[in-house]
Amino acid sequence: VSTCVHNVCAHDACRPAINFVVELMYTSSIFQMPDLVSIFQRRLLNFVGKALADDVIPILVVAFHCQLSQLIAQCIERVARSDIDSISLEKGLPDEVIEKIKILRRNSQQDCDPNMPAVGPLHEKRIRRIHKALDSDDVELVKLLLSESAITLDEANALHYAAAYCDPKVVTEVLGLGLADVNLRNSRGYTVLHIAVMRKEPSIIVLLLTKGARASELTSDGQSAVSICRRLTRPKDYHSKTEQGQEANKDRICIDVLERE
Repeated sequence: VSTCVHNVCAHDACRPAINFVVELMYTSSIFQMPDLVSIFQRRLLNFVGKALADDVIPILVVAFHCQLSQLIAQCIERVARSDIDSISLEKGLPDEVIEKIKILRRNSQQDCDPNMPAVGPLHEKRIRRIHKALDSDDVELVKLLLSESAITLDEANALHYAAAYCDPKVVTEVLGLGLADVNLRNSRGYTVLHIAVMRKEPSIIVLLLTKGARASELTSDGQSAVSICRRLTRPKDYHSKTEQGQEANKDRICIDVLERE
């Protein structure tokens, strides 16, 4: 339960390993077992320095809810030094934690949003309006906002946003506008497909591939879409058999679809 199906992963800081300890930490805290909390906090502290920045987020969330000040401080410092954009932070972290991260970034002169163009607040406000329209599944409003401003879908990373947070039908509608580059990279170096595989939603992955997304594209640290997906998937989930009438095994479908490309 604490390994992934990536064949070259050491399993010392992959997402399944982290999630396993995070779940144990929650349980130990809820049942007020301080000795176990201390043990699992040490394990999580060890992960913080090794894990990808995105994988530190669940550690920070459990640290916040369990009020583990040392772990919170180290996670905040790690995330503040990363290129995780403010939208991702807002989607995954409490406001109190986000504010501390912003303060650290300001103090280190890194208070910029890595996933937004380095432009003025009005431009950023317009981009956020597009994202809010996507949150409301209102692609017609997106079209209206685009026509009223000089912002393009690609400048707003709208397809990245939809692939990460919206219903698959919204992704379909955004692609249907014919205005977005399906292989666009955001400022973190992720293509839309990279973002989609992190979500592990087969319908979005298949849709993007059908529209020309290239599965061979690598992230800045050399990860392909399938390697990202494998690193997020436990063997238990990948090899799980689906009984008749049950939902299909999404973990396996995602990996199998990508490996056929």
